[in-house]
Amino acid sequence: MNRDTVRHLQAFFDEYVSGFYSQGEDQENDWAIRLKEDHSQRVRENIIWISRQLLLPEQDILLAGVLGLFHDIGRFSQYITYRTFRDDLSENHAELGVKELAGAHVLNDVSMEERRIIEKGILYHNLYALPEGEDPRCLFFCRLLRDADKLDIWNVIIQYYHTEKDNHSRPAIELGLPDTPGCSQSILRDLCSAKSSLSSAVKNLNDFKLLQIGWLYDINFHPTFQEIDKRNYLKSMVSVLPETEDIKKVAETAEQYLAMHVQPNR
Repeated sequence: MNRDTVRHLQAFFDEYVSGFYSQGEDQENDWAIRLKEDHSQRVRENIIWISRQLLLPEQDILLAGVLGLFHDIGRFSQYITYRTFRDDLSENHAELGVKELAGAHVLNDVSMEERRIIEKGILYHNLYALPEGEDPRCLFFCRLLRDADKLDIWNVIIQYYHTEKDNHSRPAIELGLPDTPGCSQSILRDLCSAKSSLSSAVKNLNDFKLLQIGWLYDINFHPTFQEIDKRNYLKSMVSVLPETEDIKKVAETAEQYLAMHVQPNR
């Protein structure tokens, strides 16, 4: 991977995404496409930042940046076709993304190893857990991506609930989930045991918010933990949930876990 290749891939991304905008004819569509375009660029920035904190070589940083940029490329055709970002109501956006890249032949000029890492990174980024037995170098880049992705999704969700939600509800963010009382007991049990939970357990918006708190238990790198703490993400997420004893226990468990992993040399 070199800088010329990265510029070519960035140009492909920009041109590809531009084709999904309605040129003002459908504001909700354009908002959703912009949401994912901006998210992809920020995940690219996040993964480059984490890679630099880990003192990776320049070629690996460039490769990581491309993986961050392309990780959600299946989201654009998914939304245009199904008008949703819910995989369970449409298609797996990770598999769709790999198909889109293969159809465009955009990875033909990168090495076989780099192509495999990009494709596997996309395929694995939305799994509950990474597959055992995969190549360690591939898994390393997958973990980088999963950290970078979560950092930005938390950022988007927190900004939405603290600034936009009262003015305009966004189905593209809330995934059409009902804003009903209560929480899934299985998600509460997982989080109180310091475990992430399955998305299949999500039944309402409270569950969705709890699921994202549980992502803390799938963070891989010390700089990411430090950034979560610095940005006050955990307290911000808890603040948009009901003030119940169960939620307090979830918050206490997560705060202790974060504090332990923010410490140096963890």
